[in-house]
Amino acid sequence: MTARTVLEGAEIARALTRISHEIIEANKGAEDLVLVGIPTRGVVLAHRIAAAIERIEGTPVTVGQLDVTMYRDDLAQHPTRAPQRTEMPASIDGATVVLVDDVLYSGRTVRAALDALNDHGRPKAVRLAALIDRGHRELPIRADYIGKNLPSAKHERISVHLLEHDGARGDHRMRHLLDTRTLAKDDALLILDTAEDMAATQQREVKKLPTLRGKTIVNLFYEDSTRTRISFEAASKRLSADVINFSAKGSSVSKGESLKDTAQTLQAIGADGVVIRHPSSGAPERLARSEWIDAGVLNAGDGTHEHPTQALLDAFTIRRRLFGDSSRGHDLDGISIVIVGDLAHSRVARSNLWLLLALGAHVTFVAPETLQPYGARTWPVKVRHSLDEAIREDKPDVVMMLRIQSERMHAAYFPNEREYARNWGLDDTRLAMLPERTLVMHPGPMNRGLEISSAAADSSRSTVLEQVANGVSVRMAALYLLLSGEKGVAA
Repeated sequence: MTARTVLEGAEIARALTRISHEIIEANKGAEDLVLVGIPTRGVVLAHRIAAAIERIEGTPVTVGQLDVTMYRDDLAQHPTRAPQRTEMPASIDGATVVLVDDVLYSGRTVRAALDALNDHGRPKAVRLAALIDRGHRELPIRADYIGKNLPSAKHERISVHLLEHDGARGDHRMRHLLDTRTLAKDDALLILDTAEDMAATQQREVKKLPTLRGKTIVNLFYEDSTRTRISFEAASKRLSADVINFSAKGSSVSKGESLKDTAQTLQAIGADGVVIRHPSSGAPERLARSEWIDAGVLNAGDGTHEHPTQALLDAFTIRRRLFGDSSRGHDLDGISIVIVGDLAHSRVARSNLWLLLALGAHVTFVAPETLQPYGARTWPVKVRHSLDEAIREDKPDVVMMLRIQSERMHAAYFPNEREYARNWGLDDTRLAMLPERTLVMHPGPMNRGLEISSAAADSSRSTVLEQVANGVSVRMAALYLLLSGEKGVAA
């Protein structure tokens, strides 16, 4: 199809100037006026209109930014786009709000914007400004201020190119989330930043979003789980997905059914996504790379291999504690993290290692030699046997304690629990030795008195409960990026 230009830069400028005059006339000035841009190009246009109004009236105009991604009801028909920031004035009560977007088409973006606006206050009036109105409305919505009416066929594509937006990140589509070792830094930051938006929606009175309405997610758990299964179920339901919980106990698996047969059963019932936990390392990848099922696969823990969403929620928690409200976009460059405990059997340790390294952190493993992972000395990690030495030499920003996994131990890895607690447990004495800024983490469940004392687990440094809460936001982000929009090639 041949592309043609319908508005040059100067024509866009004239259209925005005309819209600015129309807004001033309708509002009888610039008092109590708030311009709210819909990302991404609507934000650029809102700032341009605000600058024009200030030149005309001599009065600065408040500009906000309102992301509507999580309020849309048609995400399944569009490629996935990472949610953008929302930056709104402290109050819009009694103000005249002008929503600004680049192209007005079906009206669904504007409907989502009206829903999102309700969470920020009750304005006196809401108006709509659009640079282009191309018709084909699916909802009874019209613009109050239009730069250009552009009749078009539905198969035609309208693109707006603005200088300020050049180089911004475009659509992104994940197919599976199987590990953190192959997860690129940009993809990790995308998940973490998307989780920030998910966390913001969970502060609302109504926490449910229409994002995955019509999708079916199966929680396929071959191992016992409480926190992870409940977290994934809550994340799926808050995204409006239909959830099917599958437990190996009491199912056909106990009668000898293979993973392949189970997968084909899920394919037959129309599963869009599968969250799998399996005692065998590599099972999620086998499911994802096979042709048994055409669904996104998310690894919720496989054997002693990896547990990617646990590592992501740990990184999310660290970022929030260290950087607060400015955590978006931050990596963990230069942060010292000490991971202590049963490293040999820990998929959490492995996932955290690769993710934290990708984000720029320095990682130290601390455990008796019998609990060090096989091959750890060939990995880019510092290996120590003494927790006291690690606290003294590495001056950690984070100490992450891991559970002793007795159910996976079929030999004597240490003499007894008392000796383990004395040498590698985070007791009250070691807690007092930590630098004041140091965070204490534990993925749970905890063995109090063994790997961590009650004082450490319940201290203000502890992030244990935050990790549980953040897990829902991170898993919402992962499910959104995997399952919304059109399916792409495997990555």
